[in-house]
Amino acid sequence: MSRILNHIGSFFPKLQKDFKIYDGEVFSDIYDGDFFTEIPYSKYLNTHVQIPLDDAVFIRDFGARPNYANNSIYINSAIEMCSNNGGGIVVVDGGAYVSGTVYLKSNVVLYIEKDSSIVASHNTDDYTENALIYADNCEYIGIIGPGKVCGEGNFFSLAPHLPPKTNPFAKTLDVWDLRQEYRKRIRFPHKSKYGYLVLLKNCNRIKLYNLVLENAAMWTVNVNSSNDVNISNVVINNNRHVANTDGIDICGSSNVIIKNCFISTADDGIALKNNMSVATSGDDGLRIKNNLDVACKRGMSNIYIHDCEVISCTNAFKIGTETSLDISDVTVENCKFYLTDIYPAGVSGISIESCDGAKVNNVNISNIEMDSMACPLFIRLCNRNGDNKPELDGRGEIANIFIKNIKAENIEIPIMIMGIPNQKIYDVSLKNFDLRYANGKDYFDFRFKIPEQEKEYPECNRFRNINAYGVFVRHAKNISLENINIQPREKTYRKFKKIIDCENFSIK
Repeated sequence: MSRILNHIGSFFPKLQKDFKIYDGEVFSDIYDGDFFTEIPYSKYLNTHVQIPLDDAVFIRDFGARPNYANNSIYINSAIEMCSNNGGGIVVVDGGAYVSGTVYLKSNVVLYIEKDSSIVASHNTDDYTENALIYADNCEYIGIIGPGKVCGEGNFFSLAPHLPPKTNPFAKTLDVWDLRQEYRKRIRFPHKSKYGYLVLLKNCNRIKLYNLVLENAAMWTVNVNSSNDVNISNVVINNNRHVANTDGIDICGSSNVIIKNCFISTADDGIALKNNMSVATSGDDGLRIKNNLDVACKRGMSNIYIHDCEVISCTNAFKIGTETSLDISDVTVENCKFYLTDIYPAGVSGISIESCDGAKVNNVNISNIEMDSMACPLFIRLCNRNGDNKPELDGRGEIANIFIKNIKAENIEIPIMIMGIPNQKIYDVSLKNFDLRYANGKDYFDFRFKIPEQEKEYPECNRFRNINAYGVFVRHAKNISLENINIQPREKTYRKFKKIIDCENFSIK
């Protein structure tokens, strides 16, 4: 009997809440496994970049001093004068400059030289905005390295329940147990946390280039309600256990290129979000209050992501979760997603979600390599609106999704395409998938019914292990699979596919 139970796992869902630590003192110690130690900086950064400095403004000329308690007044004075004079380059050189909020201004590029940095103050009172570097209603702005912006994230977080795990688990675990193992290692936020490392909102023509962003306390880069964004050759090196440290979040913004970036972080690597809170951010931003016609015009589109490496403990690439306004015309190609030196595996390689009423349409993803991302592909349509946004209730849609040439090692759960009873996902084409499960005994979750979780936070591991090792499809239409090769664990009890309420499903 014990041998059988080892194979089939649990007959009944576990009545268990997510592990979380809510309070305590700041814990700043660094463990082995917190940071990825083999970042190929030379592949992504040009340390010999030449910047014309003839008319540049140097923050040292305004009083900034390395290791001074708070240089924000001096850095901001240099930026202000540069902007008032028509714009130009503001230079950070000669060491590490501790600062509170730094305000970027129109027509100003902040240039951080090699071996120099802006470092987040540990004093929360030094932040006049919820970010270390902040811009609102600006145009032609940039941050260029090869220097650093350091967020000091471990000085704004609580102690984890367990240290990082740097060796594999002795046995195959249920996906829910893997989720809790990760959460026990999270450094949840201390009440002193100041906010984003870089927050740029309502801006036009943004450039982040040849730059190191390190140890964020929350989201690393938040580009919010902006247009014409180019992020390239940026290295993000975060503590992989500090909570909510997304790498790059593009929120309600269009005409975006993200290329040749390396991201190592605890939370989502690259995430696209669009919702009403994005559209209403900032006192001077566009206000949308229960007006569907206006809201639909805030759709974000034309996003191109390519040639990036992402190490993520959660979702390497994600559309979602916040999605009440539309997202379309997204291309992701030639990327690597992995988490190979700490355990458990990342949550997903690719997640495409519409949760709050958004229409997500025309997504093209190709030529992706993954290793140790538990779910290779999670497509989820749900409906969390309830009484908060009744005009968006039932409006959500995911359609025209084209994904090809995906190779993944060490997965734990199948491809998941999951709508809800009254809202189907449709027109999804998957082609040329080569997926292989992690070693170990297969874990079979013998449940007769998998809950819909229509209004829950959408994450693949919330559904625990699925009774199919290849493909699980529910509430969908026009799903096409071609050349899908999936190698399960030995002696699996699971079938290749489980299809529920799907009109026009084909596989060849």
